Amino acid sequence: ITKSIMKNFIYILLFFGTFMSFKAQEKPNFREMTPEQRREYIRQMSPEQRKQLMEDAATMMAIKNLQVPAEKQEAFKILLKEYLESQKTIKNKFRADFSQENLSDAEAKKMLNQSFDLGQQLLNNRKVYADKFLKILTPQQVLKLFNQEGRMREKFMERRQKMGPPKGREPMPNP
Repeated sequence: ITKSIMKNFIYILLFFGTFMSFKAQEKPNFREMTPEQRREYIRQMSPEQRKQLMEDAATMMAIKNLQVPAEKQEAFKILLKEYLESQKTIKNKFRADFSQENLSDAEAKKMLNQSFDLGQQLLNNRKVYADKFLKILTPQQVLKLFNQEGRMREKFMERRQKMGPPKGREPMPNP
């Protein structure tokens, strides 16, 4: 009798623990929060969590703006993530965090040519992914996706400026 009671007790604990871990992973409903509650919730997130939240929000915004049909949304999410990661990989090849004033003419010209090469790589990558997106979206939707790419970045930067810098970071410089 005690073995079966103990076994049942362990099962109940496991069930309760599993339930609580699922409950802890639930995402809050941002629409029911006030702007201040949202800001505070996001401020409490780790940088990785914040990055994931922003990526998810950008993806959902793209799906909504492009009116991607439900049956194509999962394929779109995967392809969009792949595209953004490939663009980021290319961009990370070139860092503009150098002192432009301290460069010689030859070094500055070399950096300038590298930036042109980078721009061409980004354009080539965009063409490759345009063909991939055309298997899921209409040409009009692909055009709209690429046009809204810069606008989404601007929106997130505006919101970030309003919220202030993440914990442990300096404020963003004004352009």
